[in-house]
Amino acid sequence: MRATPLTVLSPIPWWWALWIRFSWPFARRIPLVAAPLRRLSFIHFARWALLPGRRRLLFLTSFDGSDIQYIEAFVRVVPGRINGLYKGARGFPGPRRFGPVQQYIVDHNHEPDHFWTAYPEASTTMVAQALALAELYAASEARLDGAQDAEAFAREWRRLLTAAQELL
Repeated sequence: MRATPLTVLSPIPWWWALWIRFSWPFARRIPLVAAPLRRLSFIHFARWALLPGRRRLLFLTSFDGSDIQYIEAFVRVVPGRINGLYKGARGFPGPRRFGPVQQYIVDHNHEPDHFWTAYPEASTTMVAQALALAELYAASEARLDGAQDAEAFAREWRRLLTAAQELL
């Protein structure tokens, strides 16, 4: 499936910019905050940035599927995280109901003329699994190379495949 881009630019008051500047460094380090976002396997890329000057919150993302599916997943899975980012944004309706959130995004969306993605056919989950698999194989490589006979190699190979099965 081809990746779909979305760019949302939200005006925020000065006090909300301070909140974001203060809370983001902590939120990024707390697994409870980041883990549900990382499990949304259809996301290719997601980035929030605080723009200075006229104070805007910029959200850039690319994902598999339609805008509607993407917004619905965020509303269902991570409403608290959405609130933590957008509660202070001007005109944000709150994260609990799909329709008003969808309208807010439509109103603040900026269609890109073009966008680039490093792995257009792979979501962040797929890339993370590939990296984990590469690490697992690298850790097993010496044991596989050092196997004394076919039976020892088979034993190590089965151990590797068992450890890797959820990554394949």
